[in-house]
This record gives sequence, structure tokens and C-alpha cells, in this order.
Amino acid sequence: MTLNFATVSAMTRLTLSRPREAADRLLGMKVPDDARWLGFVIVVVLSVILSQASFTLMGEDAYSGSLVGIAVMQSTILLATVVAVQGVGRLFGGRGTFPDTLLLMAWLQFVMLVFQGLQIVSLLLVPPLFGLIAVLSLVVFLWLLTNFIMSLHGFASALKVVIGIIFTVFAMSFIFAIFLAIFGISPGVA
Repeated sequence: MTLNFATVSAMTRLTLSRPREAADRLLGMKVPDDARWLGFVIVVVLSVILSQASFTLMGEDAYSGSLVGIAVMQSTILLATVVAVQGVGRLFGGRGTFPDTLLLMAWLQFVMLVFQGLQIVSLLLVPPLFGLIAVLSLVVFLWLLTNFIMSLHGFASALKVVIGIIFTVFAMSFIFAIFLAIFGISPGVA
């Protein structure tokens, strides 16, 4: 596949209309591992830039640390997602590999950047749409993630995958909260 605007936009449209087919096509491309990691880094950088733009437009202080801190946080979250999708899927009989999971999660994050861009545009043109786009992006994310996991691991039941996602998110949140408590980090109270 030639990487240009036309092919990327066509793959984005395919992802939004037929996500399992898009996932199968991405996996069939046999993308080299270094390109998968490069895609991971690119979506993290783009996500940091768009997040910073959103915070600036909303008039809020962005992350209290540096942009590098934001990038580390984004990388950690995305990498934890890759590990969870691959590991939990394999635990339940899936066939997905880490490199394939990395590719699909990086692509999913890229597609979600489209929604993040729409939110920024809405802040500039029609601010009340911001919340609606946020809810829509969450629904689309869950739908795409479910379909990508089904394609990656060969699962047949979307309902079981959604239930697995929900339980995994709760378990990861609980574990993350424990680690934060161990290191003495607590959410700020306004």
C-alpha cells in the first residue's frame, strides 16, 4: 500500500464503515515491525499535539508537566491497551500476536484522532457540539475496538468481546489505582 492521503482516507472510511474488513486488510499487509512501532510513535505525537490544542482552546491549563510528560502518559496508556488487548484475548483463546495488536491499536488511535480533530473544530465554530462529539467518539471507539478484537483474535461474539472490554477496563483501573496509592499519588480535590 502506498502511503498517501488518498489511501489513508480510503482506509479510514473503510475502518468506519466495515471495521473487521479494515482490520483484516491491515493485518494482511504484513507491515514490518519497525513501521508498526513508528506508527505507534506518530499517533502518540499527534495525540499530544491535538490534546494540547484542545486544552488551549478550552482555556484550561494542559498537563502540569511538560509535553514529554504528556507523551509518556499517552504512550503508557496506548501500550497498556496493546498489552491488555493481546494478553486478555490470548487468555480467552484468541490468536492475535503482539505485533498485530500493536498495528491495529495504533491504527485505531489514528482513526480516533479524526474525532479529536472534529472536537477542536467544534470548539472553534460550534462549542456546544464538543460534548456530543465526545460521546459519539466514545461509542465509535468501543464499536471499532470490539470489531478489531474480533478480527485480531478470531472471536465470533461481539457481546462477549464487549463484556471482556468492560471487565478489563475495570480491572486495569483498579490495578492502576493501587499503583497510584502505593506511590502516594491521589487525585486532586477541587
